[in-house]
Amino acid sequence: MRELEHHFNNMYDKFKLMLYDRALKERGSNAPGDLSLQEVIYMEIIIALGAPTVAEFSRYAKLSAPNTAYRLNKLEERGYIRRTRSDLDKREFRIEPSKRYREEYGVIFDYIHLVCDRIEERFTPSEIDKFEEMLGIISEELMPEAGSQLIERKI
Repeated sequence: MRELEHHFNNMYDKFKLMLYDRALKERGSNAPGDLSLQEVIYMEIIIALGAPTVAEFSRYAKLSAPNTAYRLNKLEERGYIRRTRSDLDKREFRIEPSKRYREEYGVIFDYIHLVCDRIEERFTPSEIDKFEEMLGIISEELMPEAGSQLIERKI
């Protein structure tokens, strides 16, 4: 394996493991409001899609309309998501993670913030500018397959 690939895999694995660690700790407690592993995945889809409509979430999660309604209702009842009426089409609702989800499962967001702080401490402003440019190119140009199938609109 090339050095670049090794480091990229290592970094990706660390981010995944932070999320899995939190999700698996919750599974052990069996508290009524805990998320199942499947629900954690649904929440991560909602975050990755960037406040999708119910239909967009349903399409990406490959759920039927009734199953989507059931799952979203469960998440909303337990306070993990909130739905807001779309500004463009009042018949549509957008789904967003609630404060509760970010507080209880947001360890990955905190960790990303921590790593970014460390990057700013370790590297010069010009190195950070170049790194940001490279990340933008990687995300927008070099990973067209990862995201193009998400939804039609630009995330």
